[in-house]
Amino acid sequence: MVSVISMNNTHPSQERLVHAQSTHWVKYVPQAVSCHLLALIGCALMGLSIMIRDASMSIAWIVALLGLTLFLFAHHRWFHKLLSEHMVDMILTSERVIYFDDVLFFSDNEHEIPLHRVAGVEVKQEGLLRNILDYGTIWIDTGGSSVDLKRSMPNVHRPEEFAQKIARLAHTELSHVQQS
Repeated sequence: MVSVISMNNTHPSQERLVHAQSTHWVKYVPQAVSCHLLALIGCALMGLSIMIRDASMSIAWIVALLGLTLFLFAHHRWFHKLLSEHMVDMILTSERVIYFDDVLFFSDNEHEIPLHRVAGVEVKQEGLLRNILDYGTIWIDTGGSSVDLKRSMPNVHRPEEFAQKIARLAHTELSHVQQS
C-alpha cells in the first residue's frame, strides 16, 4: 500500500504506483566476502584452540573466545546487511520518484523528486561487470547547476528500463503541467 501525502490541499492527489524495485543484488557482494572471511578466520581460531589446548589451556580458551567473537560478529554483520537492505528501494509513481537509502538502526533517508522537476535522466553503466550483470547508476537532472548525490540512485537493476520509465512519465507530467 502506498500512502500519498498531498502538498496541495485544494486538489486531491490521484497518484498511483507505476513501478517499484529493489537495487541489484551486487550490493551484497563486498559485505558477503568480508563477513565470510571473518567467519572463516573465527572458525580457524576455534579449531586452533582445540589443537593447542594440551599446551596451554588458558591460551586455548582465549583463542577460542576470540574465534567465537569473530564468528558471531561476522554472522550478525551479514544478517544486519540483509535485513537493512532487503526492501524496495526505488518507487516510481505517477507524480514522483522516491529512493530510499536505509541502514537498519543507523539511517533512514528518503529522497523524493517530483516528476515535473525532472529535466533529464542519465544512466551510468561503466565496466564489463556492470554490463554483464545489467546494473548501473541513474542520475536525475532537475535543471540545477551542481551534481547532487541525492538525485543519483546506485546499483539499479536494468537501469535503462527504469530510466526510460522515469523519462516517459516526466514527459507526460510536463505536458499536463504546461496544459494547466
